[in-house]
Amino acid sequence: MKTLRAILPLVFLGAGMASLRAGTLCPDPTNCTLVLDVSNGSSNFGTGDFGTVNLALNSMTNTIAVTIALDTGWLIIKTGAGAGSVGFDSLGGGLNNLSGLTIGNFSSAQFSGSTSDATNDLHFDAFGYANNAAGTSGPKAGASTANTLSFTVSDGTALTNVNQLVNPFYNGSQLTYFTVDAAAPNGGNTGLLGADGRPLGVPEPATGALLALGGVLLFGLRFRFAKK
Repeated sequence: MKTLRAILPLVFLGAGMASLRAGTLCPDPTNCTLVLDVSNGSSNFGTGDFGTVNLALNSMTNTIAVTIALDTGWLIIKTGAGAGSVGFDSLGGGLNNLSGLTIGNFSSAQFSGSTSDATNDLHFDAFGYANNAAGTSGPKAGASTANTLSFTVSDGTALTNVNQLVNPFYNGSQLTYFTVDAAAPNGGNTGLLGADGRPLGVPEPATGALLALGGVLLFGLRFRFAKK
């Protein structure tokens, strides 16, 4: 019994971390905001909070609205770094594997076109491969005026959970679940920003690990004093 009590917190922690890789990254199936906090190496952006990606499900129309909001001065562009201005994956998760999605209704006339393939064959530099690209036609750096961009994704009645569009890219050297082609403020570098799986309001992985460890230690101390 003592051993069981000691390992239970670790079991729950492991189960929680595993769920982040099983197609259920977003706890709310109808609305999720991911932080754009990583970048491809060639951009020299490093890491930080560059903006957010919000996914909102309309359960009446089975449509997911995707809204990208970059920090002040950052602009959404289309270069050769990725197959589109925005990349995401709807294959390989714990939910339905979807392809042939209808992607459109862009909020800015500067962006158009999309691709939704049956395999992960769309390349996004160091982030690897995904099967969906939005904004396959868009402005280059210096021409874009879009700090925010929204579009809709639909597939008949198939979309019932925002997690269906949140899967890790394939065969990348940097983990990401969403990527955005961007230009830094004041005519700076261009490159890809990525969301490595941290929903808004959730601590960074290192912070989360420390909090979990603290919880385990507090459990152990409580158990020890309870014996006395």
